[in-house]
Amino acid sequence: MAERPRVADWKTDFDHLSDEWAAKSPEILAELREECPVAQTERFWGAYLVSRHADIVDTARDTETFSNRITVINDNHPDNIGLELPPITLDPPEHGPIRRALLPSFSPGATDELEPTVVAMAEQLLDATEGRDVVDGAIDYAQLLPIDIMGYLFGVSPEMGPSFRRWADAMLKEGLGDLEIARTASREVQEFFASQLREREEQGEDAPDDLVSTVLRAEAELPDGNSRPFGRKERIGALFVLMLGGIDTTWSSLGSMLFHLGTHSDDLERLVADPDLMPSAVEEFLRFYSPATIARYITDDAEIAGCPVSGGKRLLLSYPSANRDPDYFDQPDEFIMDREDNRHMAFGVGVHRCLGSNLARMELRVGLNAWLERYPRFELAVEPDEVMWSVGPIRGPRSIPLRILN
Repeated sequence: MAERPRVADWKTDFDHLSDEWAAKSPEILAELREECPVAQTERFWGAYLVSRHADIVDTARDTETFSNRITVINDNHPDNIGLELPPITLDPPEHGPIRRALLPSFSPGATDELEPTVVAMAEQLLDATEGRDVVDGAIDYAQLLPIDIMGYLFGVSPEMGPSFRRWADAMLKEGLGDLEIARTASREVQEFFASQLREREEQGEDAPDDLVSTVLRAEAELPDGNSRPFGRKERIGALFVLMLGGIDTTWSSLGSMLFHLGTHSDDLERLVADPDLMPSAVEEFLRFYSPATIARYITDDAEIAGCPVSGGKRLLLSYPSANRDPDYFDQPDEFIMDREDNRHMAFGVGVHRCLGSNLARMELRVGLNAWLERYPRFELAVEPDEVMWSVGPIRGPRSIPLRILN
């Protein structure tokens, strides 16, 4: 991404695509929560950023004024963003029927059935790192496990992994500032899933029982009690958003976990000594290192926390900021592994809350547990401020060199 003009004032000139934001967003958001709960900028054709927990909840639930039809803020004009990714880019009442048709594939039961496969995948990735003094927790592990899992769920060859990785980066990273990169990746993804759908149609009853077949057979409930099959755009869009949602957010979260434990030996020793802490630790990692910030399109002039916002512009809902809000969490800037009251919104809030949250939690728990069983003692092999964090709507460490200790 090209070098960007430096931010003059985060309250009136924010830029979530800047390297400074990637490196220091927790500190920047703390300042905004205190001094300017609704920041604005003339970048991105004019946009806003909401930072306080209560305001984010209220805004996310008002889908009539703050539409989900655009969920990203980048250098492209809103009129150039027309990608349909149901159910995430649909508002009620159209949203619910599409979402409900997909939910069974991500139920607790479906996730439990998948867990042994995820364990085997994690162990296989770790086998490839054996004997190294330094392992990159992001590149060699965290960024590979979700790709392997999504490829398995889609029923495609493991050889598609590099393409999934490239598409995710193009859509959520490089393409944020380069429309052509985003368009090329979007076209390739749509062509890929269109071909997969055609294959399943040709296979008929012999088609594998995977996510592509599930989406092909999916039907949306109608208000009169009847149902209809998904349309072609709905099928491709649903598979598209499942791929994006299932890869970058999860690898960013798992990478953040390894970064934290590689820089906090006391937390590492405690978690290794007491594996029963894993469920609460995962939730605290999700709160403390929430990866996702989502956008909304403002349909009409409105107010948020007494601040006017203009219809036709976009705004960011900072879930990471909400999860550090001192008005909602005690000691929000402290990582408390056994935190009891932890109703974070790392997976969003309202009707658009992440439908794959059960799968994500299982992946993170299994992925971290497998790493700790293989490498119970490790440390960051560089200075913490040398670790680069990704820009854009998904924040996570891009590379984490970890020194394996005996």
